[in-house]
Amino acid sequence: MKNRFVVYLVVFVMIIVSGACATIIYHMSVMDETHVVFLDIGQGDAILISHGSNQVLIDGGPDGTILLEELGTYMPFWDRTIEIVVATHPDSDHIDGLVGVFEHYHVNQLWYTNADKDTATYKKLLYNANKEKNLEKIIAFYGLQARVGDGLLKVIYPYSSDVSRIEDVNAASITALFEIGNDVFYLGGDITTEFEDKLPIDDKITILKASHHGSNTSTSKKFLQKTNPKDVIISAGVHNRYGHPHKNVLMRIYRTGAQVFRTDQFGSIEYVCNESACYRNE
Repeated sequence: MKNRFVVYLVVFVMIIVSGACATIIYHMSVMDETHVVFLDIGQGDAILISHGSNQVLIDGGPDGTILLEELGTYMPFWDRTIEIVVATHPDSDHIDGLVGVFEHYHVNQLWYTNADKDTATYKKLLYNANKEKNLEKIIAFYGLQARVGDGLLKVIYPYSSDVSRIEDVNAASITALFEIGNDVFYLGGDITTEFEDKLPIDDKITILKASHHGSNTSTSKKFLQKTNPKDVIISAGVHNRYGHPHKNVLMRIYRTGAQVFRTDQFGSIEYVCNESACYRNE
C-alpha cells in the first residue's frame, strides 16, 4: 500500500513538473515575437501588448478576477512586472480590473488623463498606483511613445495634457497607434465620432479596435473609409444590455470588406507579429 502511494506521488510530481516545463518552453519559444491580445473580459476593454518579458496593458475591463486569469494565460507565470498600464479613461468597464493589477503585479508606469470623474473605483486605482514604489505617473497626450519589442506605441489623442474641461470622459479617451513592421493597430478607447473623424492618421490601419465596444457613437463611415482596416476587433460582452455592437456599425464595417472579430464570439483575439507580418493566432 505504501509503495503504491509512493508511485502515485511520483507520477503526480512528474505531471506537475512536465506541465511547468512545457509552459516554460512555450513562453521561451515566443520570446522573439510580439503579441497583441484583445482580452475577453466581458463588457469592457483590455488589450495586452507583449514582447518577451515586456508588457503594456491598455485598460482592464470591469472585473479584476477575470483580468488576472487572462493575464495568467498570456504572461509567463514568473513575470510579475507590467512595464506600462494605460487607463484610457475612468469608466468602470475600462478601469475596474486595473485596481487588482496593482495588487498582484509591479507596474513601472501608469499612463492616464486628468479627466474629471470622481468615483470610488478611480480613487482606488490612483491610491493603489500611489502606493507602488518607483511608479512613474504620466498624463498621456499626443506625442507620448513607448517601444515594445520591434513595435512602437504612439499616443495620438488627446492633444493636450488637460482634458478636465471635456464633459464626456469617453471623448477624452487616450487613443493610440501600435506600429510594427508594415502593420498598424488602432486602439481607440471609447473616443466618439466627433473626435475620431479628426484624428491625425496618415497611414492605412491594418487592425482597428472599434471604439466604445461597437457603439453607434463611434466608427463612422468616414472614419472607416479613411483608415481602411483589414480586420476590425470588437470587445463586448455576450448578450450585453447595451446591444453592443450596434447593427449600424456592423453594417458599416461589412461594407468596407473588413473582417470582424468579436470577443463575445471568439473569446480572446491574439495577433502574433514578427519582422514581416502580423497574423491572427487561431
